[in-house]
Amino acid sequence: MNSIADRRDTRRVIVGPEYLISFTLKGHPFRDVRITNLSLGGCFAMVGARDARLFMRGAALENMVLEHPELPKDPFVAAVSYVLGGRPGQDSLDLVGIGVQFLGMEVGTRAALEIWVDAAMVAQQGGAVG
Repeated sequence: MNSIADRRDTRRVIVGPEYLISFTLKGHPFRDVRITNLSLGGCFAMVGARDARLFMRGAALENMVLEHPELPKDPFVAAVSYVLGGRPGQDSLDLVGIGVQFLGMEVGTRAALEIWVDAAMVAQQGGAVG
């Protein structure tokens, strides 16, 4: 298990466009950021390529909130684990993929997310969640 892909949580739930996150990165607020999958350990988010320069590996994402009615709302700390895309010269409308690792999550928040992931995994057997 040398690559990030090998280490990530295999219990990832594919989610629909109504699943969003909010956070602060280097003093810049990011709201209503689309995620494509979610696990107990993190998520994969899509941000505008014009903001890609802010998303360095290891960068702290503060006050992370999962913006969906079914998910816990307590803010926590996360970090950028990898960035896909965002080459210089790309159109500013292009999206960049950001791997996000959840770090400073309260025990109750983590437990609530685990319950949601467990239920979503069962539901996902018949299709995407959302």
